[in-house]
Order: sequence, then C-alpha cells, then structure tokens
Amino acid sequence: MAEDQKSTGQGHIPVVPVEPRGFNKGMIINIVLFIGLIALYAIHFFGQPDEEAPMDEVYQEALVEQKIDDAVHAIAYIDSESLMEDYMLAIQLQADFEAEQRRLENDLDRRQRNFQLDIERFQRDIQEGLISVEQAQIQEQELMQKQQDLMQLNETYRERLSRKEFEMNNELLDSIRGFLERYNRDKGYDFILGYARGGGILYASEAHDITSEVLAQLNKEYEESTR
Repeated sequence: MAEDQKSTGQGHIPVVPVEPRGFNKGMIINIVLFIGLIALYAIHFFGQPDEEAPMDEVYQEALVEQKIDDAVHAIAYIDSESLMEDYMLAIQLQADFEAEQRRLENDLDRRQRNFQLDIERFQRDIQEGLISVEQAQIQEQELMQKQQDLMQLNETYRERLSRKEFEMNNELLDSIRGFLERYNRDKGYDFILGYARGGGILYASEAHDITSEVLAQLNKEYEESTR
C-alpha cells in the first residue's frame, strides 16, 4: 500500500479543471460592423436596390430639364437692324460718313467739270486754228496728265472713304461690345446674339429679345458722354 502510494506520488501532475470561456461581446460587435460596412460598399458601388431606381430616374430627368431650361435662359439676342437705325452713336457716325462722302464727291465732280471744260476749249482752239501744232502737243500732254491725276484722286478718295467706314464700324462695335460686357455683369447671359433678317438665325423668340432695353441704356450713356 505504501509502495502504491509512493509509486503514485512520483510524477503526479495536478489536473486543473478547464472552465468554458464566455462570449467576447466586443469581437461580435466588430464583426457585425464589418459586415455592415461591406454592405454599404456593395450598395454604393453596385447600385441601389430596385425599388429606389424609379426615384433616381425621376431625379435625373428633372436635372436634365433644369440644365436645358438654364441653357435656354442663358441666351439673348439684339435686332441688329434696329440697333443701327436707333442707336444715337450709329446715327451720328453714319451722318459724319455721308457728309465726308458728299464733300469728296463734290470736289471730284468740280475737278472733272473743269477738266471737261479744258478739253472743250482745247478742241475749239484747234478747230479755229488759234494754237500751233507745238502748242497743241503741249496742251494735249497737259490734259492727259490732268486725266491721270483725276483717276488717281478718285482712287485716293475711295480709299479714304473705305478707311473711314472701317474705323467707324470699329468704333461702333467697340462701343456696343464694351456696353454689353458691363450690361451682362448683372444679367449673366452666356450668349448675346445679333439677329438680322436674312442672317444666320432663322427664328428667334421675342422672349429673348433685349433690343429695347439695350438701346435705351446705350442712348442714355451716349447722351451723357456728349454733354
């Protein structure tokens, strides 16, 4: 018995009872949150459920309609013919041009009449034998030179009028463009078009016509600048 106890006492390892571990609540919560995050990513990248699709389509259609409406209201036009007829600066510039044109035409007409009188006198002197052959040759050369001078003067006057018209148009366009830049700071149009009968725009709704408003303000500024 003693030997049995001795043999049992050697190498005896006490056994520690193992208790079952409880559930780790923190780990479970983390797992649930992770699964929920995966679900959110799936919804975001792969689309909403089918029942929400009609709402998205309605929103997209409304957005497109709004963009179209905004684009339409960002366009206005001005009647170019009315602008040229009623803008005081255009009227004044046109009057100045026509006055210069008449002055040059009258000067050229006067010179041509004098030249015609010289030719008639020359022909009469020859017929009546009032000048010699040498004198006739000299006068003929002088008349030919006067004719060349008149042709050159006519070309010079045409170029002068063309240059004046070009400068007049630039002054007018600069005035209108400068005004529209100031005018559009409050209006916010993307396009302000020039409408003219027979031009590139075949139809324009009167709802987008700003001619009267622009003309009134243009003439007001012109009157103030000429005081």
